[in-house]
Order: sequence, then structure tokens, then C-alpha cells
Amino acid sequence: MPYPVRVIPASEAAVETLGLRKTYRTVRGRAVGIDGLDLRVPAGGLHALLGLPDSGKTTALRLLTGLARADAGAIKIFGVPVPDGLPGLVGRIGAVVGEPGFQPWLSGRRNLGLLASVAGVPRTRVDEVLTRVVLADRAKAAYGTYSAEEESRLALAAALLRDPDLLVLDEPSAGLDAVGTREIRQALRRLADQGKTVLVATGVLTEAQQIADTVTVLDRGRVLAQGSTADLLGDAKVSVRVRLDEPAKAATALRAAGFAIRSDGDALQVDGVAEPSDISRALAKQKLFAGELVPQREDLAAVIGRLRPVAPPVPKPLSRAEERAARKAAEQQAADRKKAADQRKTDQRKADKEAAAKKAADADQDETTKRAEEER
Repeated sequence: MPYPVRVIPASEAAVETLGLRKTYRTVRGRAVGIDGLDLRVPAGGLHALLGLPDSGKTTALRLLTGLARADAGAIKIFGVPVPDGLPGLVGRIGAVVGEPGFQPWLSGRRNLGLLASVAGVPRTRVDEVLTRVVLADRAKAAYGTYSAEEESRLALAAALLRDPDLLVLDEPSAGLDAVGTREIRQALRRLADQGKTVLVATGVLTEAQQIADTVTVLDRGRVLAQGSTADLLGDAKVSVRVRLDEPAKAATALRAAGFAIRSDGDALQVDGVAEPSDISRALAKQKLFAGELVPQREDLAAVIGRLRPVAPPVPKPLSRAEERAARKAAEQQAADRKKAADQRKTDQRKADKEAAAKKAADADQDETTKRAEEER
């Protein structure tokens, strides 16, 4: 049976979906990738699609960029229905979803040059985007010699060739070391600050907390929550548990350094810490050294567990033995109730009989008294 056609009303959002659904054929039957997705990405700024593996993040991006077709629902990008209107949006969208398809024997510049020719972009734009992603010094090297970080940079450069209004990226920091991750995140944040709309799918909680203005949390193909990152996820600061030999002296030193301290048994709890290493440095200045310094951070699974609606408990099916015991207990309770009811009836009949006998005796006594008075 076909799904009903959905229509999205006009709005100021860069990306909107309504009732989006996508299923895939698997050896076990149909698997649901996206189920009733209602997504809204504000124009300008960085929006994160955040979720655990198999939550539907990549499927959603594939549907938005025309790499897959939805079974049901509606999509609009800058007010244009998608996928039918995608040809008119080509110059406004840059995407890095899946493998970029670069030729390993060609240089980074040559790979981008081929893409620029196909897209009708001036060749001068190639050097501009290479500089923008800090890859100009490796532009002449063969793509096959690139590190994972450099591959990510070149993919980002390719997405920026047309100077798009919307940039769509799937797991941009995957496979990068700490330095590469920081630099890619900074590059995306700069683009968002320049007025671009950046849509990033990520499974890293701290990535969304650090760079995203707004966030949509996905779970099993559905939206759990969406809104501002600060409201839904808080910031990337952590609480750090510190244990050392002189807690009182350490508390004084850390408060003087501007940290918020509270006691936690024989340890100190330092709240709102951006960099746990700052605690070690503040203590070392006073010649204090922590024996234990443990950041305590809510992980993505905990966030999703917190946001999931609480489902009513599902009763566990009874075994045959449990069913027999339950029937026997019910029969016994019914028998006990019948016995109690019969006893109440018996007691009531006895009480009624005694009351009648007393009434009759009282009547006889009254009659005897009356006759005695008459005889006198």
C-alpha cells in the first residue's frame, strides 16, 4: 500500500523533512533505516545529527543528498522539494557522504581540478579551497600517499569548490588523530561562523557539544529530541574527581585558581572543567600532586537513555509450571473466598436465629408480666 504524500509548509529552515521513511531489503526481511523522521535544520550555523551506530544518521544524509530515495515523506532544502528539485540546488550544496572517489595516482590538486572542470568552477578556486583547508603544501602529492587526515581535508575542499550555502558531512573526524580532529572541527566552525549552514552526522558526543549550535538526537531511525545544543546536551565541560594527600590545601589552591570545588568523601569534586590537565598544573604550582584525577563525563549512550521515553514494563511470559502454580493459587483464592462467604452466611443465619429467639423470649416475658399484673 503506498504511503500518503506529505507536504512541508514554507519556512525559514535550510533543511526540513516530514514523515521521512526508508527501509532496506536484508536477508532477514525489510530493515527500517529511517522511521517518520521530522527534521528541521536552521539556516546558518552548525547542526549535528547525533546518534549511536545504526541510528539512521547516514541514511538521513543519503536521502537529503539524493544518494537514496525515501519510501515516504517529504524533504525541502532551501524551500525546494527534494529529490525532484536537486538539479537546481547543485551549486548551493556541498556534500561529503561516503567515499569521495578520488583517483589515488593523481595529485590532490589534479583531483580537485577534474571536479572543478565538471562543475564549471574556475581553476583558481582549486587553490583557494586547498588553502582554506590547510592542504596547499600537499597539493602536488599523489592522493594515494595522503594520511586519513589529509584525505578528510581534500574531501572537504571538494565539497567547498562551488562555495555552497549548505555543507553536508558524514562523520568528518572519523579516523583522525587528536590534532586532525581539532583542525577539522575548527574549519567547520569557521564556515558556520561565516554564515554557511553546516550539517554534520556524528556519533561523538563531545564533537556535537564543542561545535554544534543545534542538534537532533536520533535513535533507531526516529528523532528523540532536537533543539539547541546547550539545552539538550550541555557543554563539553566535565566534573573531575581528585584524590590526594592534602585535600584541604589542594581545595584552597584550586579555588584560588578559579575552580569550583566541593567535597566528596575523602576526595574533591571539581565541576565545570574544560581541560582536566589544568587541574594538574594548578596543583603542581603549589607542589601538590594528585594520586587520582578522573574526569566524569556523560557518554552518548547515557544521553540517549536519558532522552528515551520510558516504556511501560512488558510482563514476562509465564512458564507452564508457573501457569499451573498461578491457576492453583487462583483456584485456592476462589475457594477461600467462597468458604469465607459461606461462613459469613452461616454466622448471619445463626445471629438472625438468636435474635428471633431473644425477641420471642422477650415477648413471652412481657406477656407473663402482663398476666401477673392483671391477676393482682
